[in-house]
Amino acid sequence: MKVVVDSSIIIDYLRGGKKWDEFIDYAPRDIQLFLPTVVIFELFSGSSTRNARKLQEMIAFIREFQRIDLNETIARVAGELFRDTKIKIQAADCIIAATALEIGGKILTLNRKHFDQIPGLAIYVNS
Repeated sequence: MKVVVDSSIIIDYLRGGKKWDEFIDYAPRDIQLFLPTVVIFELFSGSSTRNARKLQEMIAFIREFQRIDLNETIARVAGELFRDTKIKIQAADCIIAATALEIGGKILTLNRKHFDQIPGLAIYVNS
């Protein structure tokens, strides 16, 4: 199973939240974790990355995720989502959603309302 990880779950983990641990406890063994490079942008834009210890913790945490760069196909789909979504969401979220659609994966996020309005997008839910 392919899962595209949103910044919200990583931020929760880095702040001591338990959502990541709950995800890992129930995740299937065949899980593949993908990190769009726009999520790296989101993470580095946070002021906590000025703290060397927190920065190293974040880098270590995301090290094992498979990266997906923004390419023309993902950019086109993200642009169409941004244009056509009735309730506006941030461009980065459109890129994350387009990435999941492109690879046939599900989104792992704590901001479900941002992604629920995108047709055809699957959101990962622990069973």
